[in-house]
Amino acid sequence: MTGVLYGVGVGPGDPELMTLKAVKVIEGCDFIGIPAKETASCTAWQIALQAVPSMAQKPVLAVPIPMTTDAARLEEAYEEGCERLAGQLKAGKSIAFLNLGDPVVYGSYMEIHRRVLKAGYTAEVINGVPSFCAVAAVLDLPLGDGKEMIHILPGCYDIRDMEQLSGTKILMKSGRRVGEVKVALCVMEEAGAGKAYAVSNCGMSGEQICRDIRDLPEEAGYFTTIVVKDI
Repeated sequence: MTGVLYGVGVGPGDPELMTLKAVKVIEGCDFIGIPAKETASCTAWQIALQAVPSMAQKPVLAVPIPMTTDAARLEEAYEEGCERLAGQLKAGKSIAFLNLGDPVVYGSYMEIHRRVLKAGYTAEVINGVPSFCAVAAVLDLPLGDGKEMIHILPGCYDIRDMEQLSGTKILMKSGRRVGEVKVALCVMEEAGAGKAYAVSNCGMSGEQICRDIRDLPEEAGYFTTIVVKDI
């Protein structure tokens, strides 16, 4: 029998937010898959290790995913990575592939998941706490009240169109656009069109909570989640 690939959500940063199921799957798998060249540079691995110390004794399958929009580079990375994973699945080995937050929310794992299934292997998703839920808890903010809508937007979204959306807006993975996004949100607040909050490195070392969007450093980086509420 072939092995099983599990896409394991490890949550946003705090290892105590990892689910019991995630811990159990990691403990029971033969290999640990990571979306990086090595464990030292893999945030998901560092988080999971705190919850599952025995994981350090398991062999690692590295599937480095470049931070790029270059379709050709991404295709090459996914193809090579999936071949590496398939080799162990064919041998009957189980793999826990780590993913920050929840794999189904802009997770790089899902591309691997689709390819592995298409190749005829078995793959399952183990959900994790998404970053925006942890961020809302830190900020003491409800994401949705009553019939209020919740919109989850990627960092590449044109936030000038955001004012057309009613309810709570969540901006994820703004990355190098943080400065640009901050300016636009300040203009929005001045116009009375909403109130923005942000948390960087939620649950991790260096966590920074910004209840005033003007306090958000322009170098805040990749692990920054912004919540915009209607006034």
